[in-house]
Amino acid sequence: MSILLKKALKLSILPAILMIAGKFVGIMALIISYNLQFEVGNEINGIFSTQIFLSDEVSTLFVNSISDLSMILILGIPTIYMIIRTTIFQDTMNNPRTIAKIVKFNILKWVTSNNTTFLKIFIWTTFLLISSIIVISNAINGQTYIWVGITSGILSLLSIWGLIKTFEIETDKVYPNNSKHSYY
Repeated sequence: MSILLKKALKLSILPAILMIAGKFVGIMALIISYNLQFEVGNEINGIFSTQIFLSDEVSTLFVNSISDLSMILILGIPTIYMIIRTTIFQDTMNNPRTIAKIVKFNILKWVTSNNTTFLKIFIWTTFLLISSIIVISNAINGQTYIWVGITSGILSLLSIWGLIKTFEIETDKVYPNNSKHSYY
């Protein structure tokens, strides 16, 4: 197994766990906090054989929507955080004005080390995109509120844009952009 594949598998464990945990904890928190009646059943006709059944359709729509939202936010917030941090870190290396602004806002310690990589951002964005596709499909089928599907789509588009920006930053390290040099 290659080193890159091992690293990718290692980096994908946390977002996979958070994706499943975000959905499950969202469901359980809503069932407990609203004291909803539910049953656990085993049906083999779906992707998962164990399913949670709620007493009425309104409760099912509510629980599914909020748990979808919690799953998207649990994946989306760290992804956007890593993208912003990487972008600011790279910009501080190239632009003295950014360093001055960072010192002014007292966040220099926040961006002084670059421990996020393109591979990590790519994996988190991929998990966010997969989750967003599931949530948007649920919204189209009427199993989730439309605004949750729209929020999911916007968050995934922002993270894809950030992934592309991060890719540009990483490629500029290998193949520097000549238009940025001051000797022209």
